[in-house]
Amino acid sequence: MFSYAEYRNIISLVKQNLPIMDFSEVSDEINSFCVLRHDIEFSIDRALTMARIEHDELGVHSTYTVQLRNNSYNALSQKNIEAIQEIDAMGHYIGLHQNPPSDIPDDHLVDYIMKDIETLEHYYGFEVDRFAFHRCGSNPGILEKYVEVPDKINCYAKEFFHYFSGDKPEELRVHYLADSNHQWKYGHPFNIDYWELPQKMQLLTHPYSWTENGYENVINWTKLIKERNKELLLDMQTETRSFPKELLL
Repeated sequence: MFSYAEYRNIISLVKQNLPIMDFSEVSDEINSFCVLRHDIEFSIDRALTMARIEHDELGVHSTYTVQLRNNSYNALSQKNIEAIQEIDAMGHYIGLHQNPPSDIPDDHLVDYIMKDIETLEHYYGFEVDRFAFHRCGSNPGILEKYVEVPDKINCYAKEFFHYFSGDKPEELRVHYLADSNHQWKYGHPFNIDYWELPQKMQLLTHPYSWTENGYENVINWTKLIKERNKELLLDMQTETRSFPKELLL
């Protein structure tokens, strides 16, 4: 599970059944589509690897959403700015992965989102035209609002997402499949009926879960922690000549 080979097979299967489109291409006249989204939670490096696979091998373009306030990575470090710029240059789309305070007033939310988008645009050097909310399980009401921001795409807008609480409705506007928390709790792309209406789908994956070999949850976290520790040590070495090189071994 969660190997790049599996992801290649997922995209191949989706392409056989649904046209892969960008969020900006979806309209009321479109009756069949799949939009691809990747929320970057813990590793921009793994996101860059996935973006290269999609561009070089699969011929698809996805949306990669970045957190401005993330305790695991600095979205505005020079290294990560260059990685995000490379993802954009490949034809993918960059969005804001927004986690607003749960008590923020509705009349302040749009301004809060826009300020973060403008920050990303300033440092990345290109337009950021979309956003997706983070950790919606702890603030489910944010999805129910279908928040609208002028001239920006909400990846949880009604065209791309069907909010419900409790039992699954008999009729869904859009299928929503996600690998959140290293599991496919809404169904695996291999196991759904693509001919079941509606033929509309949003496929969300998290790059930190995916690797060349693919690992179960605990091993994946162990590998990821080692990757990030190595990155931290190299950054420390770069910042000071007093860093003991033996710690890099």
